[in-house]
Amino acid sequence: MIDSTVTIVGAGPSGLTLAWWLVNQGVTVSVLEREGAIPRDMRASTFHPATLDLLDEAGIADELIRCGTAVPMWQYLIHETGERAVFDMACLGDVTAYPFRLQCEQFKLTELMAAKLEDHPLCTLYFNVSLKDAVPEDERVHICYADADEVKQGFCDWLVAADGASSQVRKSLGLNFDGTVFPKTSITLVMEHPFEEDIPNLLGVNYVWLPDRHYSLMRLRDTWRFTYSPESGQDMETALSDPVARDHIARVSPRAADTAIRSRNLYTLHQRCLEQFCHGRILFVGDAAHLNSPAGGMGMNSGIHDARSLADHLVPVLQGEDVSLLERYDRRRRTIARQEVQRLSAQNYARHRETDQEKRRLIWEDLQEIVSDPARHRRYLLDAAMIRSREREATIE
Repeated sequence: MIDSTVTIVGAGPSGLTLAWWLVNQGVTVSVLEREGAIPRDMRASTFHPATLDLLDEAGIADELIRCGTAVPMWQYLIHETGERAVFDMACLGDVTAYPFRLQCEQFKLTELMAAKLEDHPLCTLYFNVSLKDAVPEDERVHICYADADEVKQGFCDWLVAADGASSQVRKSLGLNFDGTVFPKTSITLVMEHPFEEDIPNLLGVNYVWLPDRHYSLMRLRDTWRFTYSPESGQDMETALSDPVARDHIARVSPRAADTAIRSRNLYTLHQRCLEQFCHGRILFVGDAAHLNSPAGGMGMNSGIHDARSLADHLVPVLQGEDVSLLERYDRRRRTIARQEVQRLSAQNYARHRETDQEKRRLIWEDLQEIVSDPARHRRYLLDAAMIRSREREATIE
């Protein structure tokens, strides 16, 4: 039977980083993961400087960096003309130890964290375990879960929902997860083709305009992630089919159209947020608490920031401080989710996908002014690197 101080549902980035920060402060933790092992699917792949600084405190940043590609400069690019707006993160060297974006599959982080947690005496990882129900009581949480054998019961002092956008914990409490669905979906293909040989001046992260559409290319250690929006009204099976996917590739690089596609995924883009992140002794982090457009790569990073903030508030409560301290966690992270992460990612979504030529002209003029003005350039990157949101969070009481 599961019986621990804190039970975390979900072995994703936010759940495992929270577990690591808790066990290293003497808290016993159980992690429940419905899959049989750490999922190796292609999800997030961007780690921002503010997140790398937190992972450095966890003793894992440098190990993770060796698994990916450091990108100190990234750009907006017009495919036909080669015009560029290049953002150089070197100007952030005075406020972060990592003035670059790290492009690395999120499972590289979760596998590293799981290996460390499996060796820690205060942590137990349970795979092939699905949460069925969670019932908050006065001094503990009653959980119902299923493993390979049967449905079982357990208790914990605190339950943390880190179980993603389709959170079973959230559903078991009957919580509303209001928000909107963005009008355009997104497809990501992972390929080994050397796009840098086909597209002049390609950097590690590129947001690119074609005449009537957009795409992005991001360099991982051994592959490229090619992302675009499918045609309006196209069903998922057609959009992901080989001929249609290769037609999109050919618009960017005819030579790449015959390259093997290692993985392909279609994503519906949401913007949602819980009204509260704390419900008695049940607490929410990451996608279980809030969703945003992936444009700009802020979702996973925001979840890891949730985990750090929750650890900073929950540990003092476990050590005797008043439980009302957790209300500050809720205020801080919910404010940042709505006013920073969702705002910036929605702006990125609109900028990347704009097709009206006059609106594009105005966006391009503004981007050129930003990269030409050192003060504006730095302010823009402090937002994009999620450094300013971390600074703002610390001021919210």
